[in-house]
Amino acid sequence: MVGAWVARSAPRPLLWVAAAVAVAVLSWWAVGRMRLTARRRAIARTDLSELDLMSGTEFEEHVAGLMQVHGYSAVTVVGGAEDGGADILARSPRGQAVVVQCKRWRHRVPPNDVRAFIGTLNSGYDGYQGMFVASNGFTEAAARAGGEHMVLVDRDGLARWMGGVEVPVPPRA
Repeated sequence: MVGAWVARSAPRPLLWVAAAVAVAVLSWWAVGRMRLTARRRAIARTDLSELDLMSGTEFEEHVAGLMQVHGYSAVTVVGGAEDGGADILARSPRGQAVVVQCKRWRHRVPPNDVRAFIGTLNSGYDGYQGMFVASNGFTEAAARAGGEHMVLVDRDGLARWMGGVEVPVPPRA
């Protein structure tokens, strides 16, 4: 209906169409910026003690938000019972494909869980860099097992990331 009116009454209908496309693109961009700003504010208001009260799914969403706020793109939460060992898929600020495992546990992650994630990286995510985020850190054996295969983000690293002090980015492949 609007298109017919523009075609009949406007001397330059393509100008109207171009303006409509420009307004749509600008609106899309502005909504994206507002969402990112809202996510930044939510992350800034969250402290470590609140992480301990989150469910596993909420923790995954929190980590995904941290990634988006700090330059990761194409961030998708895929976690759940059938996630195949991956909770989040994304692209790092350097453009690398990243797969993330999140554990919001009351105890430190043991080596068998880190080894299981290494298996996931090797079997289903060829070309991806790994990141393992644990709300209460890793045992020494787990840190040794995963250190050379992926980025490990423990509780202190998570605090630095949430504060914007240090953003974990996988090394170049």
